[in-house]
Amino acid sequence: MSQMQMQIPSIRQNNRLKSLFKSSCGASWGGLLAMAGCGYLLAATTVNAAIFDRAGRKIPDREVNSDRVNWQILSTTAGRKYNGIGLIDVGYGFCTGFLFTTGAYPKAPAYVLTNGHCQGSASKLPSEREIMVDKSSKTKFIVNYFHDFKPDRLTIRVKRLVYGTMKNNDIAILELTKNQQELTRSGIVPLQIATKPSVLNEPLIVVGVPSEGIKDELNFLHSTTCKTGELASVKEDIYHWKRSIRHRCSIIGGMSGSPMISLKTNRVVGIINTGVNDNAATQPQCSLNRPCEVSGNGDIQTFPQENYGQLVDRIPSCFDKQGIFSLSQPTCQLERPHSPKNLKPKA
Repeated sequence: MSQMQMQIPSIRQNNRLKSLFKSSCGASWGGLLAMAGCGYLLAATTVNAAIFDRAGRKIPDREVNSDRVNWQILSTTAGRKYNGIGLIDVGYGFCTGFLFTTGAYPKAPAYVLTNGHCQGSASKLPSEREIMVDKSSKTKFIVNYFHDFKPDRLTIRVKRLVYGTMKNNDIAILELTKNQQELTRSGIVPLQIATKPSVLNEPLIVVGVPSEGIKDELNFLHSTTCKTGELASVKEDIYHWKRSIRHRCSIIGGMSGSPMISLKTNRVVGIINTGVNDNAATQPQCSLNRPCEVSGNGDIQTFPQENYGQLVDRIPSCFDKQGIFSLSQPTCQLERPHSPKNLKPKA
């Protein structure tokens, strides 16, 4: 967390937070792939989710800094088209997020997509039934996050969280204080979100900022490749995501919210959100750090070799012709909160 004061959460909430975040002081917490700051959390030495070698074989988490990992650090030149993927700084921790286009209207607000678990607060994550709409935010979004970028990186304040949830999905849509035209003129490239679910074995590139257990000189944008697996119904602690994408891209803490980009269409088909920790083998299935898959007949099973992402194809349906997000759009397919108020963000 930042230097601000905060309340100590309940024992149950504290245990949840330990498992969902990695401390910027060197402590690491498995499960969802975010990274939290220093505070009341206790230290540990794990690395989040699964990493693979270039032949697609799972390798131990402890080798996260080795040359065996199937990923590469991106340079300013080679990674230019991914410069709109950046660091989400929530004040007490970090995730990855990305700028995405909402249409042709140039003065439309600029929006960033990340995970729902990258919002909430330092002491409280969203509940398993919560849908957040039009919330104030102190989040910052930092782009041009390349290891060899020489000028000052562009830091953009988030105006508000227009939509966020961990109910059935793990997404958060953030409106920035700049519009799309301003960012385009600054050379920042937005991504386009697919309007259809991914297909099986679709080749992917995932781009994000790994943080957990990584050396400081490697804590910049990385790319990793793999293919989409089958869709699965995934449960972790109190959360249940029914449209999760299996994949075997190398993913660790800090890469929550990283876009899963189809190499066929160049569109985002999903975002990273969770995986199984090596050190969670003795934990109960479906617990924090050890998500499981739930079959149609209710059977559960944990697959340590799988990482997971969330589908995003319903998101474009909630933007109007001016590129403005609104749950009141007749076409909008995202789940609405029970209360009908505040479906359209304030001007």
